[in-house]
Order: sequence, then structure tokens, then C-alpha cells
Amino acid sequence: MLPIWRWAQPTNYVSFWVVALGMAGGVIGMLIWNLQGGASFGDFPVFTDWTVTGLGPLWPILFVTIACGAISGWHSLVSSSGTARQIEKESDALPVGGGAMWMEMVLAVIALLTATAATGGWDAYKEVYASGKFGVFAVGLANFLSHIGIPLSFGQPYGYVFLTIMGLTICYLVVRFMRVASAELLGGAVPALKNIHVGAIVALVLSLIVIWTGVWQTIWVLFGGANQMMASLALLIITIWLMSQGKKYTWTFWPFIFMYVTTIGALVYTAFWKALPAALAGTKVTGNIIAVVVAVVLIVCALILGYDGMQALNRYRKGEVAQAAK
Repeated sequence: MLPIWRWAQPTNYVSFWVVALGMAGGVIGMLIWNLQGGASFGDFPVFTDWTVTGLGPLWPILFVTIACGAISGWHSLVSSSGTARQIEKESDALPVGGGAMWMEMVLAVIALLTATAATGGWDAYKEVYASGKFGVFAVGLANFLSHIGIPLSFGQPYGYVFLTIMGLTICYLVVRFMRVASAELLGGAVPALKNIHVGAIVALVLSLIVIWTGVWQTIWVLFGGANQMMASLALLIITIWLMSQGKKYTWTFWPFIFMYVTTIGALVYTAFWKALPAALAGTKVTGNIIAVVVAVVLIVCALILGYDGMQALNRYRKGEVAQAAK
């Protein structure tokens, strides 16, 4: 509830150095190790099976669990409601937004290499993974840092701190944006939500209900599905704008189609193949029912918005807008 500059900004500043130094050290250590001939992907298989570690089939689940950095509706929302309020001038939006996404891509590549090159082999990776999923990143980063003289006894805890900082930063920012979005969406009908204390308490209570009653893997897939669905709708908006300007639009239109169908497929699978059967079997009934309801609401909203978007596309294709302008 404190202003950004009172708590979030100084916290993020300190966190930046921990994360930035970890990323830089990891990359330098990896390059040194590679020049020495030690880094390799080992015997990692190109493909294992069509199931994503208990979550479901490779399509559509893969695209809503690891694609958040590659294509993200969350970033679209942050840039429109958050970044726009903080940048000094409009022209800063491109380097800030583009630079942030580029750095997230770099972090994603580092994370991939901590699980592959840093462990050195398929069996070694499975052993680390079995001891704790988050340990994969910490152990891998420590291995990279060890090649610039940082001992493993320091590098591994540093990796865990790195992950913890990322998690905490995301958590408090999500609660903050949840409060702001609720006030903007429902504040007119429920004025109490405009109060920062009430809004924050409501956001935290809703989060606690989902966490205490739900299954984390299901929650993650629903979040990813909602995230990528908003990203697909952002692509739809861009496509409509490109069409309105008479520019080429297929490079955003087909990614929109793929992500739109994929996210709806992931939500349908999670709701009716995972959550609903689990609820009927008596497993975390409340949480799984909430998951089904959330998934159905998201699907209905997506279908309505998709229908509206396609109508707009058809109008531009038929030239109705250009004709009306004349």
C-alpha cells in the first residue's frame, strides 16, 4: 500500500543488483567453462514423451507453462496500466518495454543452461531435480559461478536468494496490480474497493483462498492460460491496427490464431480433464471447483472478445471502415 518510491522502488533497486550480478557472473562463468572445453549438453535427449511432467500433453500445456517470457499478456497489462504511469516520456516506452523483454529472454536462456549445460547430463539433471525443483537453477548457477572463482558453498545459496527475490518481487507487484485493476474495474459499483487498504485485503484474501484450497500445478496452468490468452488478444488488437493502417498484418494474425486456440485448449483440458475429475474424486474439491469456474469464465470471455475481434477484422477486410470514412 506504500507509494512505489517508498518501498517497491528501493527494494527493486537492491534486488536488481543481486539478479544482475548473478546473471553476469553466470554468463561469464559459462563462457570460461566452454572455452576450457568443459561445458556441454551431455546426453540430454532431444525428446522424451508427449506429456509435460504430470501437467498434460505437450500441446497445449507446454505453451502456457514456459511461454510467459516469450509472449505475455501480463506484460501488455503492465505496460498499459503501470509502465505508462512511470516513464518520463512516451518515447521511453520502447527501450523500457523492449529492454525488459530482452533481459527476460536472456534470463530464460540462462535458466535453460543451468538445467542442461551446468548439470552436464540427463542423469545428473534428474538427480538434482528429484532433490528439489528450484534446486536445479541454484545448483546450475553455482556451477557456472565456480568457474570465476566463487565457491559452490556461496554460489548455491546465492542462487536460492536469486530465485527468492524474483518470487517476492512478482508477488507484491501482482497484489499491487490486482488492487489497482479491481479499483478501476469495480470501483464504480463498489466504492470501497477504491480504498487502498480494502483493495489490498480483498486481493490477499482471494489469493489465500486459491493457494490454500487449490493445486499449485493447476493454478499455474490457469495463470499461464489467462496470461497467454491476453497476449493473443493483444496480437489481435495489433492485427486490427495494422489492417486499419493498410500495413501487412499476417505476421501478427497467425500467431494470434495459434495462441488463441492453444490457450483455450489448455483451459479446457485443465478444467475438464484435470480439475473437474479431481473434484468428483474428492481431491481438493473447493480448489478444483474454483479452478473449473475460473477456466470457464476465461473461456467465455475469450470467445466473446475473439468474436468481437474477428468482426472488426472482417469489417476492415470488406473495406467498410474506409468506405464509412469517406
